[in-house]
Amino acid sequence: MDTIDQITLSYDQEDDILEVALGSRAREAISVEQDDEVFLRLDPDTRELVGLTVLGFKQYILGSEPVHTFSVQASA
Repeated sequence: MDTIDQITLSYDQEDDILEVALGSRAREAISVEQDDEVFLRLDPDTRELVGLTVLGFKQYILGSEPVHTFSVQASA
């Protein structure tokens, strides 16, 4: 796994989508649904986490569930 040298957060207020990119360069990725409206973006060859997307971000954070958690395993 590469060292994460940068984390970029982008929020589209109109569509209510939060994008998180890990690393300083754009990478090809596949999306895997982790939770309702939460998608992990993985390198298609290594399955390394390169980002994530949360659709309906406000609803996800402020919704009826008090806490939202998901685990991502990372190695040093």
